[in-house]
Amino acid sequence: MGRKPKVYEPTDAQITVSIPDRRHELLADLLLDAVLTEGAGESAAQAAVRSAEHRGRRLGEAAREEMRPGRLGPERGLTACERLLEQYGYEPVRQSPTRLRLRNCPFHPLAAKAPELVCGMNEAFVSGCLHGLQVSGLQAVLAPEPGECCVRLGPGGAEHDDAVAQDR
Repeated sequence: MGRKPKVYEPTDAQITVSIPDRRHELLADLLLDAVLTEGAGESAAQAAVRSAEHRGRRLGEAAREEMRPGRLGPERGLTACERLLEQYGYEPVRQSPTRLRLRNCPFHPLAAKAPELVCGMNEAFVSGCLHGLQVSGLQAVLAPEPGECCVRLGPGGAEHDDAVAQDR
């Protein structure tokens, strides 16, 4: 008699697998938001960076509200930021207790086509996450290296700027 043949039907579900993780839909959403909210006297690139920072800040605030971590200094702040960034396709790697590099760019290969725009948005997004989490003593900076994300997180902010000024 044998087994009944399997019957497959189309579905509305969309499944996408990307290794390493790519988040082109996040970048597209940020760009769409920038186009829809571009202000008078603001360039498209400025609107895109503003949109990315705003989204990162909102995500950081939501994560902070969920965690209720209290004061976040650099080490605990990096841990919280690592968890948040992993959700958006980043692969954070600790270089030291207060330094973090991002092993991949979730917007690659689009970043290769327009690095100034995409990397600027990337830095703004990560900075927004830090601000939303209310992490003190850390900042996101552009530090491009081949094959990795262009953003690094490390000591910064008012405390770091004061220390650098004293060293001079």
